[in-house]
Amino acid sequence: MPGFQKSWGIVAVSVIANHLAWSVRMTFALFYVSLIGDFGWGRGETALGYSLTWLLILGFGPLAGRLYDRYGPGVVVSAGGILLGASLALTGLVQTLWQYYLSFGVLGAAGIAFIMIPTTAAVSRRFPHSRGTAVGIISAGASSSALIFYPLIAWLIASLGWRAAFEVYGLIVVLGVVPLTLLFYRAPLPVADSAPENRGIRPSPSPASTLTLVTENGVAPEQTLGAALSTVSLWAVFVMWGLGVIGYQIMTTHQVAQALDRGFDATTVALVFSLAGAFTTVGSLIGGALSDRWGREWIFSLGSLIAVIGIASFSFLAGPDDLAKLLVYATAGMGFGMRISLLSVIVADLFHGKHLGAVLGFANGGGGLGGFIGPILAGYIYDISGDYQLAFGVSALAIFGSVVAAWVAGPRKANLALPR
Repeated sequence: MPGFQKSWGIVAVSVIANHLAWSVRMTFALFYVSLIGDFGWGRGETALGYSLTWLLILGFGPLAGRLYDRYGPGVVVSAGGILLGASLALTGLVQTLWQYYLSFGVLGAAGIAFIMIPTTAAVSRRFPHSRGTAVGIISAGASSSALIFYPLIAWLIASLGWRAAFEVYGLIVVLGVVPLTLLFYRAPLPVADSAPENRGIRPSPSPASTLTLVTENGVAPEQTLGAALSTVSLWAVFVMWGLGVIGYQIMTTHQVAQALDRGFDATTVALVFSLAGAFTTVGSLIGGALSDRWGREWIFSLGSLIAVIGIASFSFLAGPDDLAKLLVYATAGMGFGMRISLLSVIVADLFHGKHLGAVLGFANGGGGLGGFIGPILAGYIYDISGDYQLAFGVSALAIFGSVVAAWVAGPRKANLALPR
């Protein structure tokens, strides 16, 4: 029982840490319009600073994974909290584009990677046979950040200005991540075994040093990153992450600007996108749990369909009288949440064991590349065309492509992800 309680303590801390790290991405759209208004930068070059927090995951993600594999989550996640807090505080002091790119883009990427990859890997290891549910809980915690931080950041910016808001935000991140991490993540976490009694969410009371994942066709051996790189499955999940994040980040980065452009007031925008965060949270919980029962690919596909319907509705906003269309988009957050909860789960299904951190970090690099491309591409499309219609079409197409990649990866046949 103590092991069970400890595992749920680890989940709780992982939820809080991911909640704070992901909130920086979820609320950037509010700072985005403030930066454009204050400095007069173009939307493309302003989006680049945010895009860097994704692109640099290509480097910081594998590094965070390897450090986690070696030292456990305690040291790495604590460092991530300090880095991300410093990133936000320094961004509140910027005067030039290069300062903004360095403080928010580079330091922010390091902080987010050092928080999110170790916490996700830790929980994926701890709950091997219900990882869809467990990781879904973490994803729900991350997604719920919009529900809490959208109105909070909007209020801070309105009350203190965007610079002071960044300073306060950085302090919140440090105080929220570092103390809890040091308390609960004291040593490298063992991996739960695959005994029959560990088929539910409860971890094994006697964790083994490595995980043996039993599939319907036999036993799938763990793989190093080097071995995984020779598989079709790893490159498929890399593409799945990349295209999926392109689609998602085009929307989340520019949704506030689009709504304000269409005449919605700032209060309505903050409330509606907070509601979208609530639906995304529900989708993360539902998607993870349903995928344990009905399969990752099917739930990922269903979530994608819901998301594309929401994008279509949002793209046809004409003015503030189109509140119904805006609410359809907010409701479609459930589909985005179903997708988000499965990205890491699919990787963990295919590549498990003591090298999961490194493999997950590499796969997350696909998301980093997609997160770099999506926001800046949409920004430059707007700068050239004067609207977001084409950008939102690219978003929907990218999400469809990520579905194809998920089916190619084939988490339903985990034991086929072997070196070729």
